[in-house]
Amino acid sequence: MRRLSLLVLACALTLSACAVPHQRGDLTLEKTAARKSEVSAVFSEYRKVRNTAIELLDAKPLSIVESGPVLAIDSGSFEVSQRLAKTQKQDTGAFEVTDVQTPRFGKYPLWFFAVVHDDSARVNRVQIFERETAVEPWLLVASPETLADTQIPDIRREGGNALTVKPDDAVGMSMSASAAAKAYAKTLADPASADASKVADDSFIKQMRTTAENNAKLEGVTFSQSWGNDPVKYVLRTTDGGALAFVTLLRLDTYEVKDGLTISWPEGTPQQAFLSSGISSSGKLRYYHQVLLYIPPGTGKPRAIGQFGGVVSADSQ
Repeated sequence: MRRLSLLVLACALTLSACAVPHQRGDLTLEKTAARKSEVSAVFSEYRKVRNTAIELLDAKPLSIVESGPVLAIDSGSFEVSQRLAKTQKQDTGAFEVTDVQTPRFGKYPLWFFAVVHDDSARVNRVQIFERETAVEPWLLVASPETLADTQIPDIRREGGNALTVKPDDAVGMSMSASAAAKAYAKTLADPASADASKVADDSFIKQMRTTAENNAKLEGVTFSQSWGNDPVKYVLRTTDGGALAFVTLLRLDTYEVKDGLTISWPEGTPQQAFLSSGISSSGKLRYYHQVLLYIPPGTGKPRAIGQFGGVVSADSQ
């Protein structure tokens, strides 16, 4: 694995670095998504934008460097900081990009894969940067985190470029990435689901079940949780014949409270920031979770090896 030493951004809280505008020429047929020399400029420029957002304590500048669920999660983090009157630390530390994989595409959008090692946080951020057109900037669209000692499967290369997999392609695996994402979401929604036997009972599933079980124990509160998944777009073949899929999960926590009761969260928590007055009738908390799903070759069960997420909105009555 080629290692590139770069100064890059580590976003505050649980958030990750992302990309910035970088102009390139028009796409030609079967052109590599991005040259490795471009990645350095992407990370360097991003840090300037990120630190501006931190200085202002305003997520608006991030809209030119992030997109989709990553931007929603980041914006949620800034909103928490604003509501709790907390500052975020600017990003000035040295980080290391340990892997960059650039697929080839015949048309836009283009995207590439990067792994950023953060030694201080003891995590790796596994990221996808996408560019919609020749005049659009590179935007961070996925950034799940793994523990530093988690083995990230090597990406298969063909002709010097990373090999992508169509989301509905199940060749050599127990299921396609799209099917795995659906089975994973159904398993999270219902432990008794028939799909629960199709995916591994990994640490993320256990963590989410524990959270749901604790919420369900609240006296005088009826708690329910639902899960769904966005369509899968980013899948890479691994050298062992399996695949790495970037899956975005949508989680909705719903609370129905008996008359005369109000539930609240501890001071300083994201939930308390979004619902400072608590819930006295009914309320909802919405989350995004980006999961790095590894689908082993053969009959192996898909499992999450990394995740990144947070509260993105809430409402109550």
